[in-house]
Amino acid sequence: MRVGLVMLVSGCLGGCSVLWDEPEPIGNVAQAVKRVDSVLGDTFEAIHPRLKWREGPAESSENRNSFTNTANGEATVGRTRYVRTKVSKAKLTALVKAVYGHWRAAGYKMSEVHAVGPSFSGTASDGCVLRFSMGGYGNISVSAGVDAVSSAVGGPIEGEEGDKFPEAPNGGPDYAPDVRDPYWSK
Repeated sequence: MRVGLVMLVSGCLGGCSVLWDEPEPIGNVAQAVKRVDSVLGDTFEAIHPRLKWREGPAESSENRNSFTNTANGEATVGRTRYVRTKVSKAKLTALVKAVYGHWRAAGYKMSEVHAVGPSFSGTASDGCVLRFSMGGYGNISVSAGVDAVSSAVGGPIEGEEGDKFPEAPNGGPDYAPDVRDPYWSK
């Protein structure tokens, strides 16, 4: 009994994956960026007619053990694509159905569905998490993230800066949609 408890506790101090059957990290940071870019590309390929978008930078954030607050040798690697096409309220349901339906058909476990916004997320069998969300001013974004083996503390990933964004009035990047489309914007 005591040996089993020691093994359980030491397993949890190592990251607790013994308890939750979490997928292993996808590989290194470069492999994680490829995976994230692949699922984002696949998602946007499934939308017809095609949407214009800008790609945000790939970033990583250090994963820490929840008991000891020490780095566990993994980082979450993610990227967001921001929809440039203005999507009208009348077409928003069609867009949500296209993305949601594509993720379900791809076998993603769907969760966190919120009608207001709207927003929802899906998780692939390898642990890659995707999120569709709509913010103020009609800003629509699709994000993806997956764990990788990395000792990096986190931040932007060199060589994966993404697209250049116009400047917003506050001096930061402007994520607002700026392209009209005969189908999506009506």
